[in-house]
Amino acid sequence: MFRWLTSGLLLRILSALLIVSIAPIYVIITFSQQIYRETQSEVVTESKRALDAKSTQGLEARAIAAANSVAAFLQNRENELRFLAQQPPDAETYLTFGEAQSGDLWTIASDGLEKRFKMPIYREIAFVDLEGREQVKVSNVCETYPFDCKMKRDDNLLDVSKPANTLYKSETYFSDSRALKKGEALIGSFIGFHLPPEVAYASAQYRPGERYRGLLRLAAPVFENGKRVGTLVMAVEALHLMEFTAHIAPSNPVPQAEIDPREADFSYMINPQGWAISHPRHFNIYGVDENGVPVKGISAEDQNEQDNLYRPGNLSQMGFIDPAFPELVARNQKGGNGLLWARPWYQKEGGSVYTADGSPEAGSTAMAWEQRERVLVYATIPYYGGQYNTPAGFGLVILSADGARLHVDAEVLSKQFDNKLQDLSEFSFQLTLITLAGVALLAVLLARTIVSPILSLTNVSKLIEAGHWHKVDIARLEKLGGGGAEVGQLARVFASMTRQVYVRETDLRKQVEGLKIVIDEAKRKKAVEEITDSEFFQSLSERAAQIRRRQRPSPQAPDAKQS
Repeated sequence: MFRWLTSGLLLRILSALLIVSIAPIYVIITFSQQIYRETQSEVVTESKRALDAKSTQGLEARAIAAANSVAAFLQNRENELRFLAQQPPDAETYLTFGEAQSGDLWTIASDGLEKRFKMPIYREIAFVDLEGREQVKVSNVCETYPFDCKMKRDDNLLDVSKPANTLYKSETYFSDSRALKKGEALIGSFIGFHLPPEVAYASAQYRPGERYRGLLRLAAPVFENGKRVGTLVMAVEALHLMEFTAHIAPSNPVPQAEIDPREADFSYMINPQGWAISHPRHFNIYGVDENGVPVKGISAEDQNEQDNLYRPGNLSQMGFIDPAFPELVARNQKGGNGLLWARPWYQKEGGSVYTADGSPEAGSTAMAWEQRERVLVYATIPYYGGQYNTPAGFGLVILSADGARLHVDAEVLSKQFDNKLQDLSEFSFQLTLITLAGVALLAVLLARTIVSPILSLTNVSKLIEAGHWHKVDIARLEKLGGGGAEVGQLARVFASMTRQVYVRETDLRKQVEGLKIVIDEAKRKKAVEEITDSEFFQSLSERAAQIRRRQRPSPQAPDAKQS
């Protein structure tokens, strides 16, 4: 019934339709996708360059703004130093002044709750006589640092002419300030006790940790009646300086209550010598030990030591991680702002250098390293007071961003192209399937309308060939026309021919039958003649005649019988 489905004509029709329909579609789709990919590559490349430039410009603006804020903060402290140096050196004056100077801090406490609070800007305000003995002092006393602090009178007066007696056991601000002239000011160096990683606060990585409590000393000579009587020493709480970078995540334009350093998207500050004086991980900030000896920083010679990356960071010594780090220090010496692309090597976390609470993982060797692309945007802190009166200023604000995050806008654009290309591919696939289905259906319909009548004619021909005329339905044959006018005409001609052949064959059969009878009669007559004309038959005939004559009675026989 469905022999046409397996016919060679169906295969040829299907092949022809596929060639004339799928081939152009394939060429068009391939050409379109190629053009689309070329356009994507060109557009994304140019867009990436433009978007990256826009992103880095935005980061540079944020770095410059932060650096200017630090400079303004320091300049205000210098102005306050000069102002207070002109006031009578008494505890009440210093206490009133210290209580009036406070700064806003913002963080996430160890309980996970966000806190905004105020803390006095100054750690100490003291008047030191010409011999180096503190005569008046007020200090920032904290019940819980840094959340519960206030300025109080401090009766623990020290002889700071000896560095061992100073707060950090090694400060030389008294001897350094002795040469100051009227109107001059000493701006000291950042200093504090180093915090080991197992106890140090590390922002979101380890909130319960202890926060770094360093300071920056400022000193100015105090005169009475034109005669120098001592030195005013003011110590700025380092946490206020660190606040300027503590909330900058370069990939996020909105300030953050805290930064998770594990996200590799944070900001920090270095002094002109390259030491970190602000960092989300407080164990990486410059510090001294309990004897006032500077703690050894991260170094190339100890790069395989487990605790190497838990030390204070000095970028000038970290070229083994990436050459961009010492380059930042070198550029700072010339002043200015800019950016560097880097691919620093990091010891892998989670393999693991750090545990969930930020402390070193027990038994971890942390020798596995990985490389990440980064953009380092830097801005010189334009404060040039005292020892910082060089192009390097107070140092650098550095925004360290993950290179992949910087490319996010370009990647979004590229992803949009990929999605469109995927949509085009899916549409092409669907179009191809629909075309295949349509071609197959059309081929089947054509095959059915063309091949089916032809197969019917073929079947009839085979029946005629076999002489099975009783199975031939000539009336049905005359109605075949599904293949169109030509096939219908062929069917009608074939039916007429079949009918004529049938009539002629029937007549011929009758003639043959009649001829067979005549031939059989002639054959019979000839056979009889042949028999009768034979000598044997003649002999038999003679003998039969003789027998008949013998059996025939004579004419006298009746009379004799009567007698």
